[in-house]
Amino acid sequence: MTDAQNIPFTDHGSTQQSGYEGGPRVVAASDLGLTGLGRLATPDATRFYLAAFAGSQRTGGYDIRVARVDRSGDTLTVRAMFTVPSLDALTIQVLTSPAHLVSIDRRAAASAREVVLLDQSAAERARGPVPQSQP
Repeated sequence: MTDAQNIPFTDHGSTQQSGYEGGPRVVAASDLGLTGLGRLATPDATRFYLAAFAGSQRTGGYDIRVARVDRSGDTLTVRAMFTVPSLDALTIQVLTSPAHLVSIDRRAAASAREVVLLDQSAAERARGPVPQSQP
């Protein structure tokens, strides 16, 4: 196994209303529009976008924040903090779908084939393909 290389990322922001209705998910794309979070950033051909989704939730109080992006071989690893409200927390009763958008230099994603989303305990929450494009 190759040593993981930390990749600097740009934070484009987050939303509680991503519109995504499934479980945790990670999306990798050179086209910002394919992330489902295009309203959080301005398209930039030099950037490669990584969108982390916590999944749909029944109340407020949930969140996801990308903390680190690593590359090992042909795998990009997105490490994120998943926040869950405590059992006795007062939360707004509204459907939410927390998501966070970051980007890395497009060249750092060249020839990567897979992206993995890990939580703060290093448990895998999601996995997806990395579309092939020219750096």
